[in-house]
Amino acid sequence: MAQIYRLTAKDIDAQKARGRLADGGGLFLQVTDWKGVLSRSWEFRFTLHGKTRSMGLGPFAKPRKDPDEPVMGLTLKDARLRAAELRQLVEAGRDPIAERLAAKVAPDAPKVVTFADALDEYMKSGKIEDFRSDKHRKQWRASLDLHAIPKMGTKDVGTLTIDDVKDVLKPIWATKTDTARRVRGRMESVFAWAMDEGCRQHDNPASVKALEVWIGNQKKAEAQNHPAIQQGDMPTWFADLRQRDGMAARALEFAVLCASRSGEVRGATWGELDFAAKVFTIPAARMKMKKPHSVPLSEAAVALLKSLPNYDADHKNPKALVFPAPRGGVMSDMTISAVMKRMHEAKAKKDGKGWIDPHVLTQPEDPAEEPQPRPAVPHGLRSTFKDWATEAGIDNIQSEIALAHRVGNEVEQRYRRTDLVEQRRDMMERFSAFCRGNAASTVVSLRAGVA
Repeated sequence: MAQIYRLTAKDIDAQKARGRLADGGGLFLQVTDWKGVLSRSWEFRFTLHGKTRSMGLGPFAKPRKDPDEPVMGLTLKDARLRAAELRQLVEAGRDPIAERLAAKVAPDAPKVVTFADALDEYMKSGKIEDFRSDKHRKQWRASLDLHAIPKMGTKDVGTLTIDDVKDVLKPIWATKTDTARRVRGRMESVFAWAMDEGCRQHDNPASVKALEVWIGNQKKAEAQNHPAIQQGDMPTWFADLRQRDGMAARALEFAVLCASRSGEVRGATWGELDFAAKVFTIPAARMKMKKPHSVPLSEAAVALLKSLPNYDADHKNPKALVFPAPRGGVMSDMTISAVMKRMHEAKAKKDGKGWIDPHVLTQPEDPAEEPQPRPAVPHGLRSTFKDWATEAGIDNIQSEIALAHRVGNEVEQRYRRTDLVEQRRDMMERFSAFCRGNAASTVVSLRAGVA
């Protein structure tokens, strides 16, 4: 047998980088490094019936100085004793992982490993390298606790199907696509663990291959135009928005008046605003095209900025955020999206429709069902601006520049040395008037509360 008990306390303390230290006999110390913070845990690897597996034993702990002192984890000595016990099981042809699972089930209960059980065991397994930090581990687990466990937690992990996985993903794919993709990948990891441990015999129902057709359909839906507020609805919708409390509602209102993307507004600082020239200049680093972009501010946009509760305190601080999050920092995209979602839900309660775009449809899974119009989203408001500009006879170059789109071919772009800021000013004033129903340029003051 290969030499065992290779590690010393000095070896462990000296390891300051991510890696795996072998003690021999299948016992390893897994070391991770997240931004200079080291994390250590024990892992036991064994081969049974020609298959190599890994089993997490718990975090590393230094030896006790006081015998009565509680220890969270295993010392080097404790880990060696545990590894010795596990080697004996393996030599006898027994599977320590399967036995640990069986020990969790009450003697009189059916021996079923639920998805929740599999998730628990996966989190304890030797997959610690999958987690960059304790925070990432908690986020990883929390996403499944929130989205997967309520629907699949009590079901046998061996009998779950693609339909079960889709039931988890459907409610969040359209509105929280990135979250849905992460949840899918994490479910795939749990199912892979279950298959590896013999708790599941079938293919992985959360794999990209299994969901290939369904994911393809979602991508087609994503590729459609963003749902927008219709021209005839815009003044009414905008009036509703101006009655909403909170910084998120004001950020959305400003984004409308500037025809800007959400991120361009959420990251805006007071130093990017020139009140004398009435221009909002977004630096290249925050633009999709990586070129600086200037927005002529309408009178309504300027009045909105001056009505913000942080104007007096921050407007002379060039680095201060114009629309900070309630707890400081940059407001999240979902915070602004939530304003539109609440507006849609409130209207839907009254008329059964809400703020929808009849031209952008959600394709149902069942071909027999009718496609449903999707609720308008913040990015769709830029389409509302473009539709208005087209119907108002605005020069296409001006409206495209307002949206920070590339206009013309490479030669035209090279020779166009102006972004037509002043020419675009009248356009933005007219759009502001349109949004406000051609009313006087008044601004609803920000009241208490956060949208």
